[in-house]
Amino acid sequence: MKHLCLLFVVLPALLFFAGCTSMQPVAENNSFPTNVEYEILGRVSISTDQKKSGYSLLLEEAQRKYPAADDVLNIMIDAKVKNYIIFKKYTYEMTAIAVDYK
Repeated sequence: MKHLCLLFVVLPALLFFAGCTSMQPVAENNSFPTNVEYEILGRVSISTDQKKSGYSLLLEEAQRKYPAADDVLNIMIDAKVKNYIIFKKYTYEMTAIAVDYK
């Protein structure tokens, strides 16, 4: 009887919490302005909830890490998908290059 309890209670719980994770590209914009002078400050990355993602969060992170940052360029967004038995959880992995316009 103990073994049946283990089979019907513990095993589904383990499967539920040990979901499978995959990465899927969502979008990218890898253009740099040609008529403006700028300095590349460095790369910034954030991991956010699907509903709380966007350019403004990436820019905020760039300005936190590099106070002189005016913009973020070369934006790439990947969706991290974690599959559970009955649902999927999405988070966005966003990266960009912080720049300071001269």
